[in-house]
Amino acid sequence: MRIAVPDRLIFSPLIEGSTGEHQLIRAPQSECQNLLRTARVELALISPLGFGSAPSLSDYQIIGSTCVVAEEGLDLAAIRFRSGLDIPRTYYAPEPDDFITRIGLLLLAEQHELELHAVSSPADADTIITWNDAGNFPSHPVVIDLTEEWWLAIECGLPLGIWVCRSELAEELDLVKLTTELARAGLPSREYLDSGGVLQWRWDDRTHEALKTTLEMLYYHHYITELPALNVINSGPHQTKSRQT
Repeated sequence: MRIAVPDRLIFSPLIEGSTGEHQLIRAPQSECQNLLRTARVELALISPLGFGSAPSLSDYQIIGSTCVVAEEGLDLAAIRFRSGLDIPRTYYAPEPDDFITRIGLLLLAEQHELELHAVSSPADADTIITWNDAGNFPSHPVVIDLTEEWWLAIECGLPLGIWVCRSELAEELDLVKLTTELARAGLPSREYLDSGGVLQWRWDDRTHEALKTTLEMLYYHHYITELPALNVINSGPHQTKSRQT
């Protein structure tokens, strides 16, 4: 089976276990959702944006095993500003189609009523929205930690990656077992970091509510056109239990 996983380091603990005979494909997260959409992979770790923007949501099911959800400040991504700004009007994003870019724009609109216009160069931008591993931006020293801002504004975790498959595959393979075995041995359900933030690595009710809330915010801000039901596989094939909202 072909499995697409984002090529960013934060997602690596979910694929450091046993891959068996399966083929792992590392790609930008926006490309992972396209690979799943076009059936070039059967299973993918995608963002809420990728899940919510699928053309036919009934074709997708969530695997309720491992995941990655950010709670509070984690120093993973940031909204950066030039010093001395009055009202920012432009932004630059190294990955304009990335989920983090959309979340940054959503937060600026939700919290500060700012509608920024994209520019093609950081030198021309008042604001930069980026993963922190995407480079240094010394001309934009005023920093808002993106996951902390989400936590404070929306009062829930921010799902960064969830396992999603095409529905027909759920009847053939034990994807809960497969994705669990893919993860690093001994990966905890929740990892408490020195930054004060938490990484949630296992699907639970908290994850379900965070995903539901994130999709509602994406819908409210017109990043997705409909709210999908959350069909979650949490057992093996032919014993699937799904929760819908």
